[in-house]
Amino acid sequence: MAKEGFGKIEDMLAGDNDLYTVSTIFWVFRTYGYNISSDVFERFKGGNGKFKECLIEDAKGMVSLYEAAHLRTTTDYILDEALSFTTIKLVSLAENGASSSRISTRIRNALCTPQHFNAEMVFTREYITFYEQEEYHNKMLLKFAKLNFKFLQLNWIQELKTFTKW
Repeated sequence: MAKEGFGKIEDMLAGDNDLYTVSTIFWVFRTYGYNISSDVFERFKGGNGKFKECLIEDAKGMVSLYEAAHLRTTTDYILDEALSFTTIKLVSLAENGASSSRISTRIRNALCTPQHFNAEMVFTREYITFYEQEEYHNKMLLKFAKLNFKFLQLNWIQELKTFTKW
């Protein structure tokens, strides 16, 4: 049943040309153990076989692709290319301040420590703050994310108290 659901996700992604959406879905599935094919990124390459230069206009999508590229395997050559491409472009964006301060902060943080290597709680808190500033954020989703984060914090505190007594 799960395999059928994952197959539907790949079918759904087949028609999507939004770099942010495709990269984020790829990152989530790879993070949680589903080996979604890196071929989903072929659509973002030009006729010359390289990533399209116009992608730089989508800073949020570029950060998402950068994060997704860190989940590459030894046979994901397209993700090797994506990592190289996004690193160069994101460093340039960060240095030139070509994006809003909110996305510039996100770029610098990603370049410093990608999500894959980041402590989950630190990344979660940072992303909640980032999402809250998004113009069209979902208020209910944001409220649940904050509640979940608080619950996890309280759970960690309780575990630390138990551990220190032990």
